[in-house]
Amino acid sequence: MQLGLAIAVALLIVAVVAWPLVTGRRRAPATPPAPAPDASDRAAALNDVYDAIRTLQMEYSLGRIADADFQQQLDEYRRQAARILRDLDAANQREQND
Repeated sequence: MQLGLAIAVALLIVAVVAWPLVTGRRRAPATPPAPAPDASDRAAALNDVYDAIRTLQMEYSLGRIADADFQQQLDEYRRQAARILRDLDAANQREQND
């Protein structure tokens, strides 16, 4: 009787500990906000994207994100960073021409 109870408690503990690991694998971090028109806002948005990439890489290294989800999300963050960098470059070009 006691052995059966001990096994049941042990299984319950394993389930409680494993649950976040199993369910966390399916979720990817939220995407950062879209870039704003102001140069300082764009720089802040770029930092947000870089932070999101670092978070994504950490989550992937911990095994919480599947390979396909990681690659898809990383590609999206790279596209966002490229857009922000192009906007910043265009703004700098306009400032130099004025």
